[in-house]
Amino acid sequence: MDTGGRGSGQDPEHPGPTGRNGGGGRETGTEAGGETGTETGRGAGRSRSRSKAGARDRARARERDGDPDAGLLRSLGVLRDRADRDSAFTARLYRTRRIDWLPRWVKALPPTLVVMALVLELATPTRYSFASFLTAAVVLAALLTRPFATVLTGVLSIALLTGMHLGLSDVYPENVVGPIITLALVTAFSTLLAMILERTTLRLVQVNAVAEATQRALLRPLPERLGPVRLAGVYRAADEAALIGGDLYSVRSTPYGVRALVGDVRGKGIGATEGVATITSTFREAAMTCSTLAETADRIEAAMAMDRTDMEVGGSQAVPVRGTPKGWSQELFATAVLLEFPLEGGLVRVLNRGHPPIFRLGGPDGVCRLNPEPALPLGFGDLSAEEQPGEQCHVLAYGETLVAYSDGVTEARSRDGVFYPLGARLAERYGDGHGASVIHEDGNRSGVEPAEIVSFIHRDVTRWARTINDDLVILVLQHAPG
Repeated sequence: MDTGGRGSGQDPEHPGPTGRNGGGGRETGTEAGGETGTETGRGAGRSRSRSKAGARDRARARERDGDPDAGLLRSLGVLRDRADRDSAFTARLYRTRRIDWLPRWVKALPPTLVVMALVLELATPTRYSFASFLTAAVVLAALLTRPFATVLTGVLSIALLTGMHLGLSDVYPENVVGPIITLALVTAFSTLLAMILERTTLRLVQVNAVAEATQRALLRPLPERLGPVRLAGVYRAADEAALIGGDLYSVRSTPYGVRALVGDVRGKGIGATEGVATITSTFREAAMTCSTLAETADRIEAAMAMDRTDMEVGGSQAVPVRGTPKGWSQELFATAVLLEFPLEGGLVRVLNRGHPPIFRLGGPDGVCRLNPEPALPLGFGDLSAEEQPGEQCHVLAYGETLVAYSDGVTEARSRDGVFYPLGARLAERYGDGHGASVIHEDGNRSGVEPAEIVSFIHRDVTRWARTINDDLVILVLQHAPG
């Protein structure tokens, strides 16, 4: 099944870093404007600060008078202040991001060309002219530096050209006015280009920050341990330029134990994120309130049915998203596997809805596949009059490990067109029954770190496949109470 998604599961109780996003146009423009712009910006900032302080005082007064809306207005004011601070921070943070990655010698090219022009004019015969170096320096400054540095390079070049005309009149005759005007125009256009590049870069960085924040909200980073379970995971997008797609995962600590979800929404890329958002948000709520995995799956099915109704009214069909297929509302489904590690420990419950079977490592049978009963994917439950298969229970010893994954792993192909044999590769590395365990001096056994297993699979499938054309998610959960 070709789906697109990103997984990076994280429990809501273990949130990851939050991406900051804000406009930096005001501060960027202020610096480009020089001291006058700076003073104007400071004055405007003081004016805004006084305005905000007055608004907060009025909100407090209304709250004292018993106005029911006063608390809301005060909260909105606090949020606005935070947004303004984040905006200024973003401006300072991203101002030089466009050139940060460049080597120092590349950044030094514009002033180097200016110095070379001066040195060569003084060191070579008068019949040679190197004024073109100055024009090249200004153009390079637009590409390699910020607008202010471009203006500075242009002004310095014009001054140097004028000085060489006065000092070397036999090389720079009376018609030097034309070259000076040309250099001034090049400086003006180069400065405009530098400003456009900086604004475009800032815009792209902000969009990327929004995408990262969205990914963290949908597929949150995983903790190393959650109750009796050690875990690790990795997500890789089919399109490396995108951060969000159709593969998904989520892990939560609930009153019934640790529950996990790995799924694969129909579709790929940005167009599948609507389904990811619905499934992950519904799972996080249902996992806390539903007593069984079957009830949790039914709750997700109901949410997906509501999504289909919304899409028929408007949604994706009214405003198509790149990658969203026609008839998406009628074909909204997802394969998924739900797992539960009960509080009493010693076993795991697995409910599979059309998803690739998970692998079990470190048990007496070595590496084995937990084959589920045939079942329809989430979203297709109403197509069958028969009741869907229930959950399966498996006894787990300390250190036994489960590997859940999306079909992006097993459908990765080698140069010869052979699918990646996940089971065989795991058996080669962990197939002796003890390969996924470590025996300590006190006789206790603990599993190999889940992160090591994730790293092995990720490296191995990347080496196996010439290209990976689907989203890929791997989640490793290890029973390790205490």
